Amino acid sequence: MPRCPWSHAETTVLVENPGASPEDLLPFLPGRTTDMIRLKRARMARSEAHTSPSAQSKPADDHPMPDFATPPPERVNLDDWLSRAQTISNAHGTGDRDKDYQRVVIETDEPIAVMMSADWHFGGLDVDYGAFAKHVHFLLERPGFYMQLVGDSVNLMNLHRTASARADILTVEEQAEFLHSFIHETVDAGKLLSVTSGNHDDEFTERAGGLGMLKLTAKHKVPYFRGHGYLDLVLRNSKGEEQTYTIALAHKTRFSSFMNKVHGAKRIQQMASEFFGPNRMPPRVIVTAHHHNPAMSWEGMTEDDRTLFIKCGTFKTDDTYSQRYFGQGRIGVPTVVFFPDRYEFIGMPTPWAAHRYITGEDWEG
Repeated sequence: MPRCPWSHAETTVLVENPGASPEDLLPFLPGRTTDMIRLKRARMARSEAHTSPSAQSKPADDHPMPDFATPPPERVNLDDWLSRAQTISNAHGTGDRDKDYQRVVIETDEPIAVMMSADWHFGGLDVDYGAFAKHVHFLLERPGFYMQLVGDSVNLMNLHRTASARADILTVEEQAEFLHSFIHETVDAGKLLSVTSGNHDDEFTERAGGLGMLKLTAKHKVPYFRGHGYLDLVLRNSKGEEQTYTIALAHKTRFSSFMNKVHGAKRIQQMASEFFGPNRMPPRVIVTAHHHNPAMSWEGMTEDDRTLFIKCGTFKTDDTYSQRYFGQGRIGVPTVVFFPDRYEFIGMPTPWAAHRYITGEDWEG
C-alpha cells in the first residue's frame, strides 16, 4: 500500500487525545488502521525525544554554577548583518570593471585590427621572448591596432605542485611587476581593449593567496572578464554612423577536442544563452585559448549568421611539461579587421597579414 502522509488535522487528533486507544481513534481518522496509528505515535515520540532537552544536560541541583565576570558580547541582529553585508558588497563593486558585459567605443574612419593574444606565460623558461617582443613592439608602433588579452599572461609555475613544471626564470613578484607595466603602458597608449582571467595568472594566485593577480592589476584600468566575457566593440565614424561587433572571450571552456581546435568556441555559440544570457545578441567573433595551438574557422555566409571562431596560440614553444602532457605549443596571434563604414569583419592569421590587408604594405619591424 502506498504511503499516505499524515495531514496536520490528523496529527492534531493524536496530539489532543494522548490517552485514547487506536481503536477509539479510528472513527476520527478515516482511512487509517490501528497499526498505522501506533506507528505514527511511535514516530512522534521519537521526534519529541530528539528535540527535548536531555535530562543529563541539566545541571544537578547541588552543582555550583559559574558566574562569568565578562558579559558576552551583544548579539548582532539580522538587520545589522544585512546592512553590513550590503555595505561591504557595494564597496567591493564600486568602480569595478569585472563584469560579464562591456562596451568599448572607438571613433575612426579607417578599419582597425584587434590582435587576439593569450598564453604568453611570461616569466617561464621555455618562452620565445624574441617573438613576444616583436608582437608587443608592433602593437605599440602601428596605429589602428589593438589587443585583447585572453588569459595566462604570466607563468607562475613556481606555484605549481608538479616539480617538472617549476621552470620559471622570474619570481612571482617580478612577473607581477611585468604585468603591471604591460597593462598600464598599453592602456595609456590606447591599445588594450580588455583582459580575461586565465588559469595561470588568476587561478594560481587565487589558490595560493586568495586574490587574482590579473584582476588586481587590471582593476579600474580596462575591462576585466572573470570567466566568459562579452564585449561590444562599437566603431563610430565622423558621420556619426556606428557598427557594433559582438566579441565573446573565454580563456578556456569545459569543452575541448583534439580533432577540432575551435570546438570550445563553437560550443559557446551553441550555448550562448547559458554563457551570455538569453537577451543578448549572439556573438559573431568567439575567442578561446588555453591549449597553445592556434586556429581559425568561419561559419555562415550572410551578415546575420556569419561567425568567426578563433583559438589563440602561445609563446611558450619549448616546454617540457606541455610536450609531456599536451603536445608542444605554437605561436599564434590571430587578428581581426573591423570596418567602421559597413558591417564587415575579416580574420587574419597574423598581425602582419592584417597590416598588409589594410595598408597594402609589409611591416618592417
